[in-house]
Amino acid sequence: MTVLDQTHSRRRFLQLTGAVGATAALGGVLQACNVIGGGGAATTGTFNWMTWSDHWIQSQLDKIATDTKISTAIQELAGNAEGYAKLKEVKGQLDKMSGDAMWVPNAYAKDGLIEPFDINELKVSTQLYSFAREFPYWQSSEGYMAYPFGWSPIMIYYDPAKVSGGPTDWQVLLDPKYKGRVVVENQPEEIVAYMARAAGFDKPYDLTDDQLTTVKGYLEKLKPNILKFAQQATDSVAAMVSGEAWLITGNLGNEDRVKDGGGPEIKGYVPSEGTVGWHDGEMIVKEGANKALIKPFLEQSQQAELIAENFLANGRPLFNEKAYKLLTDQGKQDQADRYLYSKAPDVLPTMVLKGPGTSTDKSIQLFNEVFGGG
Repeated sequence: MTVLDQTHSRRRFLQLTGAVGATAALGGVLQACNVIGGGGAATTGTFNWMTWSDHWIQSQLDKIATDTKISTAIQELAGNAEGYAKLKEVKGQLDKMSGDAMWVPNAYAKDGLIEPFDINELKVSTQLYSFAREFPYWQSSEGYMAYPFGWSPIMIYYDPAKVSGGPTDWQVLLDPKYKGRVVVENQPEEIVAYMARAAGFDKPYDLTDDQLTTVKGYLEKLKPNILKFAQQATDSVAAMVSGEAWLITGNLGNEDRVKDGGGPEIKGYVPSEGTVGWHDGEMIVKEGANKALIKPFLEQSQQAELIAENFLANGRPLFNEKAYKLLTDQGKQDQADRYLYSKAPDVLPTMVLKGPGTSTDKSIQLFNEVFGGG
């Protein structure tokens, strides 16, 4: 059974494809065109991008649109499985996709959905840490599969005024004391992976049937504690700021995001059983009707000044080394170092990277069985 056959993902898929259909109905704004002027041809128009909320800032998009005449129509992305399923269905109606780690080669590239490119053709790529241009699993004979953006291990954050005992593991999410006080992002395959790590399984995306049975017990304990499933990381932070949530899962840097939002002083940790993590990037859709806009857009949107601003707004470390230097010059090095900005080579190997595995479909089925997907 494919990912599209899962009830939960199907519901999200229909919601999002409906949005794409409405956008496509606008007609002319979706088509790129070549405008001759100045010193030659410039590609302008609007492209469709499915991404997470922390990959963009509206004021930045507005300025890029003013300066380059390249505009962006954004579709919300919650999890990798739903994004992959959607792109398989709509293909050329999307032009750029954001995706995590092993989803890039083992799903998008494997199915011929994306167009690798020579990352060194982009001048802005010289601002990246060199290792980010050399992930072996993102390399192919046709080029690099994605433009590197950010990374983080998945952590647990809690309000010490509400959560006792200084937890260090996944088990705290299952404690009956915290009924209705836990928020996790709406990514079924990842929630199953979290519980697999809680159960001590080292391959949370390649679970056996017996292991899935064990994980089901963990999910059933987690269920009454869930306040809601957040569509985006910003929603998790908002729930902690408001005091609704006492525990959330999330990326590096949420302490500051909650504090800056007027919320409580919270603490975070990498669970002692081990965690999963991600590093993500921007992919060019092979059949994208407006894919010619993507490289010019990347040249603008990935500039260090904008990446530094994004870091301060959204937290979690990014791969732009020049932005780290700018943050240092701005007196923000302490914050960047607390977020492990320059430590990716040390930390990434300690995480199980997100990606499709042998049990991904069964994991989504299991999630729907426990939590209900209808």
